[in-house]
Parts: sequence; structure tokens; C-alpha cells
Amino acid sequence: MGTARGAPSNPCRLPLLSVLLLPLLGGAQAAIVFIKEPSSQDALQGRRALLRCEVEAPGPVHVFWLLDGAPVQDTERRFTQGSSLSFAAVDRLQDSGAFQCVARDEVSGEEARSANASFNIKCESGGCVCPHETLSS
Repeated sequence: MGTARGAPSNPCRLPLLSVLLLPLLGGAQAAIVFIKEPSSQDALQGRRALLRCEVEAPGPVHVFWLLDGAPVQDTERRFTQGSSLSFAAVDRLQDSGAFQCVARDEVSGEEARSANASFNIKCESGGCVCPHETLSS
């Protein structure tokens, strides 16, 4: 007798269809997710600080940092540690602005950006001079 109405006439078509659809379905789920995003915080001039950033992605990602939209270059004072940004000594002039963690999927090129984070840099008593203050008394 023949095949039942609605049943696939060729059982090989179903696996082929699923092979073709799998990458499309997988692409919808493949996204970079921030597990920990950097957050704004108080910091003391000249002291250590850390902006945390952790991402989860289906493939390899490259994480880097921006400060006011420009890439942050590693120095002895400020450098990436894993995917977080570590500060050996926070500086009011060099570390003022909006930091952002960026993760780029190395295969697909997909990019995700964290929320902006900044420091409220405080001086310990006598630890720094504000730009509007004069040194003469």
C-alpha cells in the first residue's frame, strides 16, 4: 500500500532538512553574553582598582577595552588582566572618562559592548591637587 498521508515520502529528506536548518538555529543562539559587566565605582588617587568584565560565548572571543571610545593600551600602570582591566595606580587625569568592555567573536566577527563605567576618583587628604587650586598659599 502507499505511505500514509502527511508522512514524508522519502525518509532521507528529514535529516537533510535538519542539516540545513541547524546552522540557522544555532546562529540564533550564538551570542556573546556579559556575565559580569564593569560598574562605576569610587577609587582613590594612586591606589589599585579593577574594572571587571567576564563574557560567555559559543566560540573564542577577543576582549578589549575602550576609554571614551578609544582603545586602551596596556601600560605598567593600567593593563588587561584576563578580560578585566586592572589599575596599579588610578590617575585622575588619565583615568577620567567612560570605560567600556568590548568582546568580539573571532569567528563570526559579532561584537558586544558593555555598559559604560567610570571612576569617581577621590583624593586622600593632601594626596592630590585639584586643577582649579593653586600651589601658592
